[in-house]
Amino acid sequence: MEKNVIITISRQFGSNGREIGRRLAEYLDIGYYNKEIMEVIAKDLGIDADFFREENRNAQGLYSLPGRNKLSTITELSVNSEVYEKASQLIKGIASRESAVIVGRCADYILKEHTPKIRIFCYSNIEDRLAWSIQEYQVPSRKARKFVHEKDNRRAGFYEFYTGQKWGSSSNYDLMINTSNMSVDEIVGMIAELYDIKLGTKSFKGAFSDQYLEHKKVSFADLDDAQN
Repeated sequence: MEKNVIITISRQFGSNGREIGRRLAEYLDIGYYNKEIMEVIAKDLGIDADFFREENRNAQGLYSLPGRNKLSTITELSVNSEVYEKASQLIKGIASRESAVIVGRCADYILKEHTPKIRIFCYSNIEDRLAWSIQEYQVPSRKARKFVHEKDNRRAGFYEFYTGQKWGSSSNYDLMINTSNMSVDEIVGMIAELYDIKLGTKSFKGAFSDQYLEHKKVSFADLDDAQN
C-alpha cells in the first residue's frame, strides 16, 4: 500500500513558511493546504470566510468578531472549538487520502499518530521579519516589532490552548529551520530529500511550478469518501 507522507509547517509570522510550503508542494507534486481548510469550514458553518482573517484573532489567539448576527447566539469558545474539531476532521481526511503539505492549523498535533510525517517549524531573525511586515502589510516601522510579536502571540495562544503543547518548542517538531540563513530553494531541496526517505523511494520532482497559485478545492464530502 502506498504511504501518504504528510509535511506540516508551523511558522513564526514573517518567516516565509507559507511560501516554502507552497513551493515544496509544487516541487514534490503533492497536495498543498493552507487557507482553503478554513474556507471549507466557514462554508460548513454558514459564515463568511472573512471571519478567519488573521486580524480577527483576539489577544488569546481565538477567532472573535463581535456583532456578527449569525454568531450572536454562540459563544466565542464554542465557535473556536467547533472550528478546531472540523479542521481536525479535514486534516485527518487529507492524510488518509494523499501526501500533502499542510500549513498551520495545529496539523502537527492533529496528525501526531500519523506515519510517516515530517513536522517543521520555520523561524527567522527578527530584523527580517520586521522588514517583511513593513513591506507586506505597510506597517509603520515604529510599530512593526509590536505588530510581529502580537501575531506570534496569537498563533501561540490558539496552538497551546488546543494542543497543550508549547508553540515553537523543538520537542514538537522534526526540523527547526532558520529561514534567514537558507534560501527557499535550499530549504525545499533539503525537505524533499527527507520526504524521499520517508516515502521509501525516489519521487519525481519539479515538473509543476506555480500549480498552487490557485488554491486546491477540498470538501468534507471528498474526505469522507477517502476514509471509507
